[in-house]
Amino acid sequence: MKGLSLRRLLALGCGFAALALAAPAHASKCEAGTVFNPITKVRWNCIFPITIGGVKVGPSDPLGKALDAQSASKPLCACRKGVTFWFGVKVSFWSPNRMVDVVTEPGCMMALGADIMPTGGKLQGSQSSLADGTNTRKMFAQMHYYIAPVWKMLDMFTDLPCIEDDGFDVALITEVLPTWQSATLGAIIQPEAILFGNPAAGLACMADSAAAAAGKVVDPLFWCMGSWGATYPIAGDIHFGDSVEAWAGLAARGVFMMGRLGALTVSSADGCSFIPQPVWTKSRYKFQLMEPVKGSQCVNVGRPGALWTSAKHAPGKDNAQFMLFEKTICCAGVSTP
Repeated sequence: MKGLSLRRLLALGCGFAALALAAPAHASKCEAGTVFNPITKVRWNCIFPITIGGVKVGPSDPLGKALDAQSASKPLCACRKGVTFWFGVKVSFWSPNRMVDVVTEPGCMMALGADIMPTGGKLQGSQSSLADGTNTRKMFAQMHYYIAPVWKMLDMFTDLPCIEDDGFDVALITEVLPTWQSATLGAIIQPEAILFGNPAAGLACMADSAAAAAGKVVDPLFWCMGSWGATYPIAGDIHFGDSVEAWAGLAARGVFMMGRLGALTVSSADGCSFIPQPVWTKSRYKFQLMEPVKGSQCVNVGRPGALWTSAKHAPGKDNAQFMLFEKTICCAGVSTP
């Protein structure tokens, strides 16, 4: 997947930014020590299990069971791309390919350790209590989505045809998107959200929450994020009881939004290519918290915070960074003349 360049995004959002940034600029609270280091920040045991020609290597993962079965059922594969033909064995693994920031300080690019867009107090994140008798709170934050193919960055496994050849890039920053700032505007360009804003759709998400607690997801319920909330509206507001869980919910919503923008792909079941994914397959993704505290595990979409967020919110640290692991199925073999 080719990410949109930061320059293009800034050009697209310049009209909105001009209105939002009319106030005098001042520096955001953005820490310099968050620069991405793939050696120390990535939880490398999350790449398991690895399946090679139907043989599983490494610890079992309930989340990858169905996808691993795709590699085990037909361990041999053959692919063709243009005039190139190759055959070999299927290999599947979890690949760290993307990163997501969820920040209350707009313009704070955690992976770069820099504030690139001082906003003069505009577009700031917030937390508020809802006066509706539900004893719940609402969080608002900005999201940044990065192309970060770690294998390529470390020059590892470059002989596998399904390892992405893209370099590090910033694919999306929500500060330039009016629809992220307002759920009302988001509903205008995503009218299908009305279909899922009703009690019946909400009750269906209860099954997704139960599955997420067991380490699984229900892919057909694409509008649900388990205990993290709902994918709609695709905006920066989310109800929460656990701040870390809310960060994860906004990060997952960002992945969903990339699909709705036509900028999300997954590896095909035969391992030969990448295919567009306008609506995500949740079981293809798991998240690892990198900042403010490195997570000890990777979690599936919607996993209840009570099972993994303990001691992950350092005092005074309200910006978060996640590594996104994608399930990759690859036909690794030898090309023919």
